Amino acid sequence: MVTNRSKPAKPTLAREVEADMLAMAHGLAAALHRVGAMHALDMRAMDRLCLPPRPDYSGPDVRRIRAATRMSQPVFVRLLGVEKSAVAQWERGAKQPSEPVLRLLEVLDPDKPDSPIVQVRRGMIADAA
Repeated sequence: MVTNRSKPAKPTLAREVEADMLAMAHGLAAALHRVGAMHALDMRAMDRLCLPPRPDYSGPDVRRIRAATRMSQPVFVRLLGVEKSAVAQWERGAKQPSEPVLRLLEVLDPDKPDSPIVQVRRGMIADAA
């Protein structure tokens, strides 16, 4: 599957079907592994297959995520556990975040409909209503 790593792709019907099929296949493999019908190495391969593609956030994306979460650079640095200059360098486009940081940014990204940030905001709105 080829994906555009510069911007997170909007979900399409084909992507939703693919995600559902991968989730179903992973669930079946996990059940087979639990009962001893699937080797641990095969289960690891299935885990890798079912992972979503790694996001690739550019400088403006990092800045957008930080602004949307309403954090200053020093607070964002502390949350991500990176060097002080790292966030500034990412936002300028001088350096790219590491793969683990890209996954954390994906979790923080409010443009992702299943982002924990979005879920918390929805909960707050529901509680206020």
